[in-house]
Amino acid sequence: MSLIIEDSNLNGVEVYYNQSAGLMRAVDELQKQYRDGTLDIVNLQSYSTNGHTDCPIWYEIQSYTTKRSTPVVDQCKFYTSHYIGRFSFNGYSIIINPRYGNIFSYLISYATNLYLPLGSSNLEYNTTSNSYWLIALIWKALLNKALTVGQIPREYKTVQKNQKHFKGHLNISKHIHSNLCNASRFFCSYKKLSMDNAINQTIRAVYKVLKGKGVGTIIGEFEAYDKYLESMGVGSIDNVNQIESIKYTRLNDAYRPVMLLSKTILSNQRAQSVDGGQNSDISYFIDIAELWEIYLLRLLQNNLPSEYKVFSPNSLRGESLLDNDMREIRPDILISKNGVVEMVIDAKYKHYNNFGATSTFGIQREDLYQMTTYLYHYGEENRNIVGIFTAPIECCDNDIHTYRNNRNHKIGLVNLDITKDSIESIHLAEKKYIETIINLLGSN
Repeated sequence: MSLIIEDSNLNGVEVYYNQSAGLMRAVDELQKQYRDGTLDIVNLQSYSTNGHTDCPIWYEIQSYTTKRSTPVVDQCKFYTSHYIGRFSFNGYSIIINPRYGNIFSYLISYATNLYLPLGSSNLEYNTTSNSYWLIALIWKALLNKALTVGQIPREYKTVQKNQKHFKGHLNISKHIHSNLCNASRFFCSYKKLSMDNAINQTIRAVYKVLKGKGVGTIIGEFEAYDKYLESMGVGSIDNVNQIESIKYTRLNDAYRPVMLLSKTILSNQRAQSVDGGQNSDISYFIDIAELWEIYLLRLLQNNLPSEYKVFSPNSLRGESLLDNDMREIRPDILISKNGVVEMVIDAKYKHYNNFGATSTFGIQREDLYQMTTYLYHYGEENRNIVGIFTAPIECCDNDIHTYRNNRNHKIGLVNLDITKDSIESIHLAEKKYIETIINLLGSN
């Protein structure tokens, strides 16, 4: 039994008594794993978004029916937040598809620099084959980015070897044991730079798993790389938990996202091996709010005039609001000119279609206060700065407002409508959005 629902469905999907109990138990287990931090949330960026506050799905009991003096749930409603993905428990599956399915592949492609084959935007995501198809595409994009930005991970390993030439230092006890009658050899211990480490071992293991899941054509470009790692003595990872113990530095931090996704893939593979392969599906969730943020960042970076720098402080870590590195803040996107921040953009994957005089019909109070904090932190005296919320739906108008006690600070809503039916319409909406942002920057 499967419950198929779209993300951000706040109206709910009704399910009746003959199916609701099993689905409710599956959701209960999903929520438990979410609270425990064991639910696999795929991160597309180099930092881990630990600020997840909304569970992917929840339910509300609508009515009961008494059967044999026992109350039985007659009607139940299921609601979703900003995640897509799938979860299985005791033969029941929870499947959350993208609500903008017609252009979802375009967002993935733009945000992660993926090549998607023509017509893939119309694929349904609620089949087993396509769940691995999407995971393979994302894994491919994250690994390509890591290989481009970072270095091939190497680390020093201790080598102990009885050899003709002295190297490192002499292991006296083993030297005496091995070479008591042979003065021509030395039992040495020394450090050797090796590729046989957890990151490279994980890449090889995941490549093998995905190839076995029938998505080898998607990741076929890594066949030569896999053989290269093999030739350099890289084996396969022994335990999935080794991924959690990887120590990241500036040289290998680009591999963090692909390692997190790799752990999801290998953990599901291990679970399927334990249950005899009866459940060939994969459980995972992708934060669409994060995808929306990355898409907007790439769009602005690719289209704003060169005098503007568009960046996300999230690429490494946030900035401290207070002294002593206290109270870190993480705005989604900053736009600066000559080193001065002129605009803060908060990517909101919400149903914001007007700024609103109150939070009842407009921007929620916590979002308003958060943006006000950003403007206070990044604004400079006697310099204009504007804070913009951007949601993925049609906006009544570009609402821009000035703060009463600081005329240099403005705040508003400028949406980018991606609810259109065609990519051509999306391109027109993107063009309009970029023009609005440029006009606002020019008026500062």
